[in-house]
Amino acid sequence: MKNLKGRTAVVTGASKGIGVYIARALAKKGMNLVLAARSQSELEAVKAEVEGMGVKAIVVPTDVSDKAALRSLVDAAKSEFGAIDVLVNNAGIESIFRYHALEFEEIEAMLNVNLRAPMMLTWLVLPGMLERGEGHIVNISSMAGKVGPAFSEPYGATKAGLIGFTQSLRGSYRDAGVSASVISPGWVETGMYEEVERHGLKPSVLVGSSKPEKVSQAVVKAIEKDLGDVIVNPGPMRLLLGTNAMAPGLFEWVSKRMKISEVFRKLADMREKERSGAKEETKEEEEVVSG
Repeated sequence: MKNLKGRTAVVTGASKGIGVYIARALAKKGMNLVLAARSQSELEAVKAEVEGMGVKAIVVPTDVSDKAALRSLVDAAKSEFGAIDVLVNNAGIESIFRYHALEFEEIEAMLNVNLRAPMMLTWLVLPGMLERGEGHIVNISSMAGKVGPAFSEPYGATKAGLIGFTQSLRGSYRDAGVSASVISPGWVETGMYEEVERHGLKPSVLVGSSKPEKVSQAVVKAIEKDLGDVIVNPGPMRLLLGTNAMAPGLFEWVSKRMKISEVFRKLADMREKERSGAKEETKEEEEVVSG
């Protein structure tokens, strides 16, 4: 889809982090935007910014884990703009914990937000795209979907699922004019990266980090050039992934020696300690009330 000006894009998770940068990048290309996330106030700020760039935008507060909310989002987009040309499935949640320490509901939430919602939204917009003979789906995955990091089982699984989902979409619909791309960033200097920095942790030098602008630029490039799988990560990670495909186990060997998973372990330790402390405080408060 070479000419994006005047077309319409739905962007989920548009209120913060990478989503804001994606909205800006698409607005620079002249795309009208349907901004979706749970926080209306934060979405309104993004709306004001992109409208200042000369495009039209609407805010649709959306909990992507709610099936009815997904339908309402698509209906609102069609009502305002008539057609959805691009869908960017960006909304996602992570939870760095030891798997057995997660609550059942936390696992379910990650499955719903990270994988089920993109699949359902795609299902909702596909008929219109096929009818017009054009459209593009962009799924924001992660390097965690390429090589699942330790202490990130649900996150890695859902992001790997997005990669497979995108590959199947391209195979099924590309000849009909509807294509799909998956963007796999490594550490991005926003969101969880900021939490890692606050704790004085740093990703392995082998992994490196990227500016969020790099991810948003990759999204635009993927749409315009119809790229299937785009990795956004500095350093030798691409080479390692390619080599690992030919020599299974190599990445695991390198990861162990370069302590790539160390930051995840430390973050999991801190989060579990904080959770344990919060539970103890709640227990003490309940005992005081009952006493």
